[in-house]
Amino acid sequence: MFKQKKSILWFLPLGILVIALSACSGGANAEPTQDPNVVFTQVAETVMVSMTQTAEAVPPTATPEPTATQMPTAIPTATTDPNQATQVATTVVVQPSGIPTATSQRYGDGAKWNTQSPTDGTVLEKSQNFAFHVCLGNIGSTDWTTKYYLQYVSGQQLWWDTTTFHLGDTVKPGDKWCFDLPSIAPANPGEYTTRWYFKNGSGDSFFEVYFHYYVGQ
Repeated sequence: MFKQKKSILWFLPLGILVIALSACSGGANAEPTQDPNVVFTQVAETVMVSMTQTAEAVPPTATPEPTATQMPTAIPTATTDPNQATQVATTVVVQPSGIPTATSQRYGDGAKWNTQSPTDGTVLEKSQNFAFHVCLGNIGSTDWTTKYYLQYVSGQQLWWDTTTFHLGDTVKPGDKWCFDLPSIAPANPGEYTTRWYFKNGSGDSFFEVYFHYYVGQ
């Protein structure tokens, strides 16, 4: 805008000078006098052309481009599957054979089943004599003394009227004891189960032993 005003002020004196020179040359015989209005119009057109060229020479003002706003990225929150199982620490003992065996320690009296023969489901002959062999491991924190015993509870008795069998020695935690109960199969064929409780010296039961078997025809 400042440059445009400066160009107009420069051309106005020039126009006035041209008009004055034309008036002074009125007595000369060279060329006919030019109409002052025509001269003024020519000067004005020249000024307008100059203004247009000046305006075109000025570089357009750059329009600032909109700046993209970056949205904050949400950080994923770790979720926990409510159905996922909780891990429980387990103590593993490596046996001399190299096979790891999981064990659990109980305070007070505790027993676990180790082996048994005959196994459940065995078919015996009628009135067959056999020995019921069952081994129990001490997984508690107390010693099993000779006051601990296996007592018949229900089902078919194995040996006549004998219902109690005591330990023959002390069994410390981590050791085991095997009972060998003299037995005789029933005289009638069928399906049978005998149940026994393992008790401490106070008569408290803390483990159950059972034997499920068949007697053939």
